[in-house]
Amino acid sequence: MSTLPTRPSPAILLALAGFCAAAVGCKTRSQPEAQPPAGVGFELPGNAVVTRGAVLTQPAGREEAFLTMVASGAPTWMAACRGEEGTTAPHFSFDTDASGAVRAAPIEPGATARDRCLAARAAAGAASGLPPRTRVTVQLALRGP
Repeated sequence: MSTLPTRPSPAILLALAGFCAAAVGCKTRSQPEAQPPAGVGFELPGNAVVTRGAVLTQPAGREEAFLTMVASGAPTWMAACRGEEGTTAPHFSFDTDASGAVRAAPIEPGATARDRCLAARAAAGAASGLPPRTRVTVQLALRGP
């Protein structure tokens, strides 16, 4: 007795085709999950005010170049801006120009007086030779009262 391959019924073929089309259709319509921005964090365990922070750059991947500047400057900047109003965790930005010198960034909507002060202090630093045309965003965590 020989076994000849049998043809699948049209109903099975249609069901299989429908399943494949639905799987492909669902896959192409799904949105890729948004990845959280990748930043570089730092800790200042011996500091009385700033405990840790994070640096995020645009374009991404330049965070390491700004880490020393921000980690060493943040406590001084916070001390200078102590009297400014701000109830949320400090969050501010600064830019570098075409030659890598630090300069002020446009003020972000919703920035507190303390955030504006911190951004101004960071931009007033004498740092240069950093990656050019970069937006640097800094988030700080403060030690509790």
